[in-house]
Amino acid sequence: MSEQIDAHPGSPSSRPAHETFPSSSRLPSGVVTFLLSDVEGSTRLWEGDEGTMGAAIARHYELLDAAITLHGGVRPVEQGEGDSVVGVFAQPSDAIAAALHAQRTFAHEPWPGGQVLRIRIALHTGEAQLRGNDYYVGRTVIRCARLRAVAHGGQTVLSGATRDLVADRLPEDADLRDLGSHRLKDLGAPERVWQLCHPDLADEFPPLRSLNAFANNLPTQLTSFVGRDAELAELRTVLEADRLVTLTGAGGSGKTRLAVHAAADVADRHPDGVRWVELAPVSSPDAVPYAVARTFGFVEEEDRPPTQTLCEQLAASDALVVLDNAEHVLEPCAQLAQALLGAAPKLRILVTSREPLGVPGELTWRVPSLDNTAATRLFSERASQVRPGFQAEGPEGAAVAQICRRLDGCPWPSSWPPPGCA
Repeated sequence: MSEQIDAHPGSPSSRPAHETFPSSSRLPSGVVTFLLSDVEGSTRLWEGDEGTMGAAIARHYELLDAAITLHGGVRPVEQGEGDSVVGVFAQPSDAIAAALHAQRTFAHEPWPGGQVLRIRIALHTGEAQLRGNDYYVGRTVIRCARLRAVAHGGQTVLSGATRDLVADRLPEDADLRDLGSHRLKDLGAPERVWQLCHPDLADEFPPLRSLNAFANNLPTQLTSFVGRDAELAELRTVLEADRLVTLTGAGGSGKTRLAVHAAADVADRHPDGVRWVELAPVSSPDAVPYAVARTFGFVEEEDRPPTQTLCEQLAASDALVVLDNAEHVLEPCAQLAQALLGAAPKLRILVTSREPLGVPGELTWRVPSLDNTAATRLFSERASQVRPGFQAEGPEGAAVAQICRRLDGCPWPSSWPPPGCA
């Protein structure tokens, strides 16, 4: 996704003109099982032969439509961009049957021009939240997209919730393999991941692309991340081009939340890991380098400045260091950043602060407010946690939109619905 079902850069975002979708009135609500798929390496395939890839993608939609429909699933109207596909099932056993059907069909399909399309599929079960009766939002579909992102082409993975519901209702000759507990890039609680196995399918894959594969201490997030797709995409580019980036903005603008998700998104670029340094409790300027050293597990040495230890230990490190809430210790953070970037040419630093550090080479990136649609969605999702089933529709929807406009799209107050929602 990021938070929307994700498109692949370089692939057309529009569907084939002949494609039809199920009526939105048929979309199930309540507890459902999502099936999310996409094509592994699609950008490379599009760049290689656009004409052949166009024909292959059209056939890919036909095969997935057939598998989903045959096993009682439906597809939300235009949900899913690029080559991603979303299927929704009332019964999790139907979802796993559709996934197996799709993978077996893809494995034996004579693809146009000798292309080989390999799809990765994720299944996750949970409460569905419909927006306008034709589009799913909320934590369940986002979690499924994040689960899909760790898989490989030809592989089908299930969440623990789905596995528990289908363990004794598997298709003939199918089995499930426990792949262990993994942190996904939504930074929620670790997910127990299971792989669908069958004699007709590939069986061995590289390790999952989860955060487990990269050293990190990124904090777990207890709520969904809403409305920052464009910002995350831009930050991925910025963090590749610039070694010192400071996210600025007023308190409550979402700097910390955006930083932690941006760091998770680029973790695979840094073989030496991502280190999160929380500076809010640091009251003394002299304590800043000690806080960073402790995050890396470096032992304090007597008569040796911690900045010197950090510079020597990190000289060859390809890591990302995140300094969160730096506004009250700007000067020591600026001094440390300059020292580290000078000593460690592969190191990168991301800072959140109400003000920039003010040092050469720093790129200041101001965090914008949420647009009213995203702010309303954030309000609604948080309200639904207080009052299950809450939807910002009709008079309530108008009131929520007005509240979010008055708050100028600031995420922090928008995420705390008033007591009247209870």
